[in-house]
Amino acid sequence: MDETKNRSDEDKPGAALTRREWLLSLGSAVVLAGYSGAPGEAAAAQAAAPGASTLPPGLFLPSLDHLTHALTSDDPFLPSPPGAETEYVRPRSGPFVPQGFAREEFPVIRRLVEIILGEDLKNSEEAPVPGGPANIFDEVAECIDLVVARAPVVRALALNLPADQRALAVAYFGSEKPVRAIETFDPERVCREGLAWFSGESRLRFAKNFPDAAPDEQVELVGSASDARTDKPATNAGTRFYDFLKAETIRGFYTSRRGLKELDYKGNSFYAESPGCVLTPHPQATESKPE
Repeated sequence: MDETKNRSDEDKPGAALTRREWLLSLGSAVVLAGYSGAPGEAAAAQAAAPGASTLPPGLFLPSLDHLTHALTSDDPFLPSPPGAETEYVRPRSGPFVPQGFAREEFPVIRRLVEIILGEDLKNSEEAPVPGGPANIFDEVAECIDLVVARAPVVRALALNLPADQRALAVAYFGSEKPVRAIETFDPERVCREGLAWFSGESRLRFAKNFPDAAPDEQVELVGSASDARTDKPATNAGTRFYDFLKAETIRGFYTSRRGLKELDYKGNSFYAESPGCVLTPHPQATESKPE
């Protein structure tokens, strides 16, 4: 949501909402969005609600444009209404241009993602979406590129958190270790050193650059850095790179449309009643009788 608009709203006169009132307004916002199905009407209704103009510092009302468009559409790309407050993912008009990796590095990332996910995913009944990734391997590789490209900004923001907000993060995670990891983790260096390791090992073993190696040779090299390696306690630039890539590949896949379908994810939808969980009843235990 546009932060400038929020600041101007907070400057308007009116009784400040308590956090409880704000949480209740969030629920009413969802109801409004589902009731009308029209972002403009829902937003207007919310704007007219009593006390909607003032929020506690750091809290913002949900964008009803985003809710109604995202929750009522099955399309991978959502049309951006004029003046929408939410930045929507837009279809590309040209080839993908990596931001976190060099052009010659990205095909290596894409191939490694394919090996980690398994080539059986090539057999997909889903047709490519115009303006989107050609397949799930491209989609996950592009997601990893985004993670690496945004890593410096994430680190800078983490390192500049006010003391009270950092303390809140530590309390949320339960220890300082995860917070420190966010502040110090450098995926750019991990990827740079890992790509150099794969390149050197490929030339040493097969006298070829990794992209030119045969598919089974590439799989063999990945196996030597993966969890299946024989000397698991030993780590190097290749194993660290593999660990990062594996974690991000899993995250990218299971947050994609295809991965969510595989999980039978029930969110991002309206339901007349909660779908609940399907539980298999346990057979009743039979009492043993003394002989």
